Amino acid sequence: MGTTNEPANNSSLLPDFLTQLNQEALQFLDKDPAQGIAVIESAVKLDTQPMGDQPTFPIELANCYLTLGRLHMKIANYGVALNGFARAMHLYEQGTHAPGVALTRSYIGVAYAHMGEYAEGLEHLFAALHSAQAVGDRFMVAEITNNISYCYVVLDQPELALEHLHQAITTLRELGDQVRLGWALDSLAMAYLRTGDTQRALESEQECLRLAEESQAWQDMANYLNNIGEIYQSMEDLATARERYQRSLELARKHNFRAEVAHALLRIGQLHIYQGQLEGGLRELLEAFAIYEETKRLHQKMESSQSLADAYEKAGNFSQALAFYKKFNAAREALYNEEADRRMKNLQLIHQLETARREAAEFQEKNQTLQKEIEAQKQNHTVLERMARTDSLTNVLNQRAFFETGQHAFQQARSEGKPLTVIMLDLDHFKNVNDLYGHLAGDHTLAVLTERLRHHLRSGDTIGRYGGEEFAILVPGLSSDQAILAAERLRMAVNEAPFQIQQKNLRVTISLGVATAEQGHYPASFRDLVRRADQALYAAKTVGRNCTRKYSGNH
Repeated sequence: MGTTNEPANNSSLLPDFLTQLNQEALQFLDKDPAQGIAVIESAVKLDTQPMGDQPTFPIELANCYLTLGRLHMKIANYGVALNGFARAMHLYEQGTHAPGVALTRSYIGVAYAHMGEYAEGLEHLFAALHSAQAVGDRFMVAEITNNISYCYVVLDQPELALEHLHQAITTLRELGDQVRLGWALDSLAMAYLRTGDTQRALESEQECLRLAEESQAWQDMANYLNNIGEIYQSMEDLATARERYQRSLELARKHNFRAEVAHALLRIGQLHIYQGQLEGGLRELLEAFAIYEETKRLHQKMESSQSLADAYEKAGNFSQALAFYKKFNAAREALYNEEADRRMKNLQLIHQLETARREAAEFQEKNQTLQKEIEAQKQNHTVLERMARTDSLTNVLNQRAFFETGQHAFQQARSEGKPLTVIMLDLDHFKNVNDLYGHLAGDHTLAVLTERLRHHLRSGDTIGRYGGEEFAILVPGLSSDQAILAAERLRMAVNEAPFQIQQKNLRVTISLGVATAEQGHYPASFRDLVRRADQALYAAKTVGRNCTRKYSGNH
């Protein structure tokens, strides 16, 4: 830490003093965030000082609060970071500093996204993007565009991310911003990985790592090493994957980058469990879960709790397996709730409309073909609407669209006194397919499974991808006993013939849970009906998989 001394009773020196402290703290942003926090806290203590006639004091103080939030983000203290950003936003608004407002709002969006609050995060990011476009800051526009694309990648919409990322990367190459370019290339790599293009993913991520090494951005290096490990793991090169995870872990521990520590531990633990090293794998997974729970990172908490549930089941500790399965369900419900899905959909539409309005205002006088562009945007909106309801891999309804369809069917069935069934099914030991044959083979398995299921469904039945290897089917008009028979037919249809995976015959089985709402036995909501089917599915998996279980109220 430096030896900067606070100016005694001289308000005219305060703005320069704050600037000096802020610049000193920023030097620790990547090297030692805790040290940077100690420096910048000396500045924010001056928040109680009278501003007098110093017009720049609120702006310099806001800069310090912004830096305080960024430093806490580095060590995954997102709640504290948000408090700092909120104070910075107030001061920037007080000083009518539009660029500061836009930048702070973008960091608020990133903090919410890291916590798994994607609807809240996107709301702030879209608002920040419009503000940055209004002030004409190309650096900020590119950075915020990358942050929005990151959200799309996490939400399993890589096609939308790719569309925006190429434009952002082109801008950042022109502007020569190596750090922001690395961030955008990292998002691009993850989008390529989600689409199965591992070669492009690896090329982009290796360029990220080179840029981070040149600038000594240690946290970025730890993050990129983890992502390179994931790419190698998807290519079935487990030894190289583990080596990259280990390098990331050592670097992240050295600099106390908790998010990257947890990420590396999660991946190393999963590899250990797969290789039969249960004791070490459980230890690493538990440490990762504890960090995710403390830092409120819902998406990662969901993944780590599912891995722990599977690991404890392999170890024969079924009470712990059940406990973590419940944690997984709670995290999944918190992450993928209907209200958040609707908000994200509305935000995307609002953003499209705002973009169209801004473009119209800029080009109306000099562009004779504006009307054609607007019509093209309307057509794109139709395509996006369809994409927003459809799972890109299996071409069935995604979870949000399934719930919308199911709620309507539930209300109609209840008003007419007719039965309605939800069948939840899970592909048994799907992780082994990914580990042994790679993620592309896993994706192919899911696509073939979906086609086989659809072939044995009635025209009035509806299937949706609930998440990962889990699917949900809406079956109207069948009694409970009839629904069980229908589910069994699906199970036997999957089991009767092997899947062709990489010129090999792969025997695939599924576990199914069935819950029927009938006259006099309707649950309070459609979500409750789905929860019952999910509990029945868990019962099927608990007794050995490759079977069907009906909800009995005792699960």
